[in-house]
Amino acid sequence: MNTWLCEMKSTRVVAILCLLAFGWIAWLSHGFPPPLNPVDVGPGKVPTLIAYLGMICSVVLFVQAGRITTRIELRRPAAVASGMLVIAGYVLLIPFVGFYITSVFAVPALMLVGGERRPLRLLLSSTGFVLFIYLCFQLLLGVEFP
Repeated sequence: MNTWLCEMKSTRVVAILCLLAFGWIAWLSHGFPPPLNPVDVGPGKVPTLIAYLGMICSVVLFVQAGRITTRIELRRPAAVASGMLVIAGYVLLIPFVGFYITSVFAVPALMLVGGERRPLRLLLSSTGFVLFIYLCFQLLLGVEFP
């Protein structure tokens, strides 16, 4: 069964959700400690700047949505909702289970929700993702993941 939605209203809902999310990020980033060096940028400046830019983009998206007059067809609403749940679970489980272990399960789960069914591709994609992150961030840049 196909569901028809008004693209303008759904775009405005997404814009409001993004505005709230970026506002939350800005609020959290203001709680970061000040830099040790007074001339340094500090840990909270970059996420705060990105959050403010995201809020501006969300407002622009909300205003621009008023020009939309078309209707969209959502063919797989359960798959979209499942993908959102996988992503939310992924983010919420990282602090408890760890980034690498969570990624090994979340990447193929997200691919399954997207329609990929080939086991070898699922295995290689999750392994390649974790290996890439480990090599680039942990070994090359020295960034530790939880």
